[in-house]
Amino acid sequence: MQLTAGVYKVDGLRAANVYLVAVDDGLLLVDTGMPGNAKRIVAFIESTGHHAADLRYIVLTHCDIDHIGSAARLKELTGARVAIHQLDGPVLAGQQRAQKGGALMAVFGRLFRIRHVVPDLLLKDGDVVGGLTVIHVPGHTAGSIVLVRKDGVVFSGDALLSDNAGQVRPPRPRLALDPAQAQVSAERIKALPIKLLCTGHGAPVRF
Repeated sequence: MQLTAGVYKVDGLRAANVYLVAVDDGLLLVDTGMPGNAKRIVAFIESTGHHAADLRYIVLTHCDIDHIGSAARLKELTGARVAIHQLDGPVLAGQQRAQKGGALMAVFGRLFRIRHVVPDLLLKDGDVVGGLTVIHVPGHTAGSIVLVRKDGVVFSGDALLSDNAGQVRPPRPRLALDPAQAQVSAERIKALPIKLLCTGHGAPVRF
């Protein structure tokens, strides 16, 4: 589903939202959803008239399984470079256990086998990848980020959520590494000049 010029929400995926963005040198993917999504995402890329090899970057907003689950397989299928914040990189690579648990994540961990992948790019606040500016918004995880396009399109991962009607919702405290910090980060995101908010869960929000 095309949301605005050069921005698509990948259809038919489980759990978390995945977005495809046209960038100067090809395509960029924001998150990958659960394990098992790779072929569906490649099929979606091809449905837009592009090829799998056009995917240049896979940018992960944080290290939870429902966002990184298909990153390793997609890298194999497309050759894209995988990027994540430097604080969440060790979890993605399998060098460090996730710092938070919770009942939901424990269930995901039992049901789905995660394939780890060493990131090609370790991001920090202020970096630019594929023309999108990285803002570090810790709380949900240590390395949670949002990505900001110059025209006001913001990809917030789980640092700021929405409901199915497209209304902004705060991050879920029980799923956060640091609930107080997550709330501070959510307020920081709300202060951005947003025109279209693409959240990790829920419908896109237009301002």
